[in-house]
This record gives sequence, structure tokens and C-alpha cells, in this order.
Amino acid sequence: MDEKYTRNEIIRIFRKFARLGLANERLAPIQVYKKIETLCISRRSRLDMLAVYDTLRLLKLNGEEEILKAVFEVYFEGDSYRSTKQERGVNVLRLATKEHCDDRTIYRRLERARAFFERVRKVEGLIDDAI
Repeated sequence: MDEKYTRNEIIRIFRKFARLGLANERLAPIQVYKKIETLCISRRSRLDMLAVYDTLRLLKLNGEEEILKAVFEVYFEGDSYRSTKQERGVNVLRLATKEHCDDRTIYRRLERARAFFERVRKVEGLIDDAI
């Protein structure tokens, strides 16, 4: 798997994860896997959703709570199919105000989450290709 994701593709994948109802922290891992299996038709879509789930779990295990909060508040906020840049900008400003930090800090956190997703997706793709 040597394909590279663009920023907008990764944001779309995160938003799809939330739209499918997988962003609920109370879901047990087996429930998430079953939902992904039933809701995602293509293999690539399933791998993308698993990568988002694994990214969120690994961020939580690593104690990256500020990055998780940024992802939940910016990417998972709202239920519209398409999130516009303006909506995300408003969510970033809202979170920056709530966190008493600069909006650029929130964007850096989101950038780190996207980079982490790419690494997880690459590893999962390599494992999947080996099978």
C-alpha cells in the first residue's frame, strides 16, 4: 500500500466514521467491528474505518487527550454529510476559545491526528497485503 491520502480525503474518512455512528466511545470493540463489517461495502472503506478506530484507540492509549478532543470537536461535530471548511473553522475557533489557546494549536493537533491515521492505515494496508 503506497497510496497517499490527501488532507481532504482523511477529513472525509473521519467524518464518515462519525456519520456511521462509530464515534460513540461507549461501543465495545466487537460492536464497532461488526458495524464496520455491515455498513461498509468496499474493502478499502472497511480498512479506512478500522484505521480511524485504531487511530482513536492508540491516541487514547498514548495519553493524547488534547488531540482526541480536537478530532471529536472539529471532525465529529455536526451530522451533515459534507462538512465545509467554514464549519470546521468555526469548530476550531470554538474549541480554541474553550481551551484558551490559539486556533493554530488546534490545527496542529488535527494535523498530528491525520498523520497518525496515515501511519496506522499504511501499517494496516501492509498487513492486509501480506495476507
